[in-house]
Amino acid sequence: MIHVAVIHRRYIELILAGKKTAELRLTKTRGAPHGRISPGERLYFKQASGGVRATAVVTRIETCDALTPERIERLERSTAETVLAGCEFFAARRHANYASVIHFERVEACRSGPDFAAERAANPRSAWLILPDDADVYPGCVA
Repeated sequence: MIHVAVIHRRYIELILAGKKTAELRLTKTRGAPHGRISPGERLYFKQASGGVRATAVVTRIETCDALTPERIERLERSTAETVLAGCEFFAARRHANYASVIHFERVEACRSGPDFAAERAANPRSAWLILPDDADVYPGCVA
C-alpha cells in the first residue's frame, strides 16, 4: 500500500529540511493509519490546501491504544525531537485514544503525487488516505 498524509505547510518544510523525521497521528477512533501501515511502504505528504510536496519511505511504526492524558504527556516528551509538534498540538488532542508514530527516511521533494481523487471524494475530510500499490507514481514524481 501507499499512503498520503495531509499536513500543514510548516511541517512539510521541516520534513524537506530533514528536521522532522516522524509523523504523529493522535485520534479518538481507530482510523487510518493506525494498524494499517507497515515499514517499507511509501508515504506521500500533501500540503493542506495544496499539492503533494514530498515522499518518503516508512521505516518504523509505534502504536499506542487506550491513551490517557498521562500517556499522551509521555508521548509528547518521547517524540519531541522527531515529530516537532509543539505543546498546542498535544493540548488539542489530550483526549485521544490512539496514537500512531510513523518514522520515515529517504525524503525527496515531489512535483506531483498519486491520483487520490476517488479516495478523497469518498473521505473528503480524511487527513490520511491509503491507496493500492499500483497507484504509486514513484520515482517519476520526484523533483
